[in-house]
Amino acid sequence: MGGETPVEGHLLVVWGVPEPKQDIAALRVKYPNLKITYKQASVAFSDPATIARLSEEEVSNDEWLSATHLATMSYLPPARIVPAFTKNVKFIQLTSAGVNHLAAHPIFSSTSIPITTTSGIHGPPISEWVALQILADSHLQRTMYKWQSERRWVRAAGDSTLGFRDSVGRRVGILGYGSIGRQSARVLTAMGMEIIAYTANPRTTPESKRDTGFIVPGTLGDRDGTLPVAWHSGTDKASLHAFLSADLDYVLLALPLTGSTKQILGAEEFEILGRTGAYVLNIGRGESVDQDALIAALKKPLEMGGLRGAALDVATPEPLPESSELWGLENVVITPHVSAWNGRYLGRTIGVLEENLERGARGEGLVNAVDRERGY
Repeated sequence: MGGETPVEGHLLVVWGVPEPKQDIAALRVKYPNLKITYKQASVAFSDPATIARLSEEEVSNDEWLSATHLATMSYLPPARIVPAFTKNVKFIQLTSAGVNHLAAHPIFSSTSIPITTTSGIHGPPISEWVALQILADSHLQRTMYKWQSERRWVRAAGDSTLGFRDSVGRRVGILGYGSIGRQSARVLTAMGMEIIAYTANPRTTPESKRDTGFIVPGTLGDRDGTLPVAWHSGTDKASLHAFLSADLDYVLLALPLTGSTKQILGAEEFEILGRTGAYVLNIGRGESVDQDALIAALKKPLEMGGLRGAALDVATPEPLPESSELWGLENVVITPHVSAWNGRYLGRTIGVLEENLERGARGEGLVNAVDRERGY
């Protein structure tokens, strides 16, 4: 690791958090031939105009133009120096799994600089969040909290009409079978659930089902793609509807935001899911769902084809306005885009960065490289 082929150049790190001094010091020790400059950005994410202004104000031209590697949350060099920046930089390592927030920048649209993501590091915490929501739904945790607050020991709690259930044999449809979907599948399969995967492209061969991205050490994910009992694929409505019609108890959205995934679930799709009273979990992007249609499906009684509930870590817009009806729905759980946080995010980001620094030094392909045409 790091010894056979020296990692050289100038790594510019621009993150919207105070410098993690121990982690950066460890990088300097591990790669003595790599100059490392750390810049604390004012914001992690903001509107494109603000990011563009701060990228110019807070990082000098010399720092941008001397960088051979860039690790960033959302800051990119000003458009006017992109041609010169392109001459030196070998790759850009993002801290996010998605790239939709950078898609309009000329670095993305007009250059071929490799851009890599941290896809893979989000699987462990998000899969636990997913399991938490499913278990809370199955074991009526909201009702249990209510009874506790009322100091009630309900003698009829074992009544089968209350809706307690376990996970064995329940079917989970995972929209987007990437690293998050695969680690979620690993956890949910251990609970006895059946996994139905949905991807844009067909996965009909063992090689096409393999995961070639980053996997956090100590986790398994689904490297070989053997966990789903069925695979569906396509980018058309008919293929999507066939997937949604597979007697699903839960649907997990683990999708990047692209033109084809925007509002991929709307009124038609919720009508199909209402046939089984499905429960929707969204940890991807709020824009993947027609939120008004979701609210209508959640308000519809189960016996009339409504959804059983939803757990939402993302919304449209964010922050979710106080006026949104979602806040008041008893069958909805809302968390403020925190399912990926675990106290070790930056450390794992550095793990991906290290792998790419070493792969780049050896002239190998980078892990988690973005396909600009697909948008992820």
